[in-house]
Amino acid sequence: PEGARRLTARESEVAALLARRRTNAEIAEALGVSVHTVRRHVERVLHKLAVGSRREVERRLDRSA
Repeated sequence: PEGARRLTARESEVAALLARRRTNAEIAEALGVSVHTVRRHVERVLHKLAVGSRREVERRLDRSA
């Protein structure tokens, strides 16, 4: 999708982990960042993809694959 092209590399990583239904804590551990940082990335991913939930990120990425 068009919005996905605007994601930064880190946001794309976060989006991929969201699509795998990882929690913020799991994402933070996988990326070596704080949970607070993950929350900010998640907010930006949701905004840039114009979706309202983590599940919608999963659906959006499934459609673009």
